[in-house]
Amino acid sequence: MSRLIITSICLSVVSAIAGVSEGGEAIAFRLPKWNTMHFEDSAKANQHLAAVKKLGCEAKQGSHGGHVDVAYRTGQWKLLEVANDKLAHQWEAWLKGAGFETLHGHAENHAGHDHDGLDHAGHDHAGHDHDHAGHDHGPSGAEEVRYRLPEWKTVHFKEKAQMDEFVALMKGFGCEVRTEKHSGHVDTSVRCPEWKHIELPTHKVAQSWESWLAKTGFEVRHEH
Repeated sequence: MSRLIITSICLSVVSAIAGVSEGGEAIAFRLPKWNTMHFEDSAKANQHLAAVKKLGCEAKQGSHGGHVDVAYRTGQWKLLEVANDKLAHQWEAWLKGAGFETLHGHAENHAGHDHDGLDHAGHDHAGHDHDHAGHDHGPSGAEEVRYRLPEWKTVHFKEKAQMDEFVALMKGFGCEVRTEKHSGHVDTSVRCPEWKHIELPTHKVAQSWESWLAKTGFEVRHEH
């Protein structure tokens, strides 16, 4: 990824916005355990620290042994919205390179799109063993889960944090989302009328999201 793109990412203000999605692309991301990156250049360390803070992470910085450590985490799913699919894949690659777990849904006709030369298969997904060769995989070698939700489904939330996380996930999956405030709670409605798919790193992870989507009310396809 070019320095210009990295700088753009590090200097952009990112926020999860509840409301109706009107185009563009979204990435849901999280990092439950502390991740530490080492920098020889203090300016780059400060830039990375600013970036993860703007992404909503808990972050801290320290120095020892001639280098600077930046540690950060976010247990809750958060949302990053960008203008188009090319930018989404560039940002997703940056997030994965920084240790985050990501979700970015695609339309059924997404196969064959230009991902700007990014390799989505070679990232380190600690704790996940891919031992399911021969199953349905996406163009980058990842497993695919397909899903849709033709009719609006409404979920009630009393806690804003829970609603924000749900919105982040639904937009990350590429769904339409709208919210409506009522006395004492917020209604969040979601639908995904056309089949979409998401690429996941292992069979185990794919099964987990297949189960979650089904429990949430989606029609799901994951060939075994």
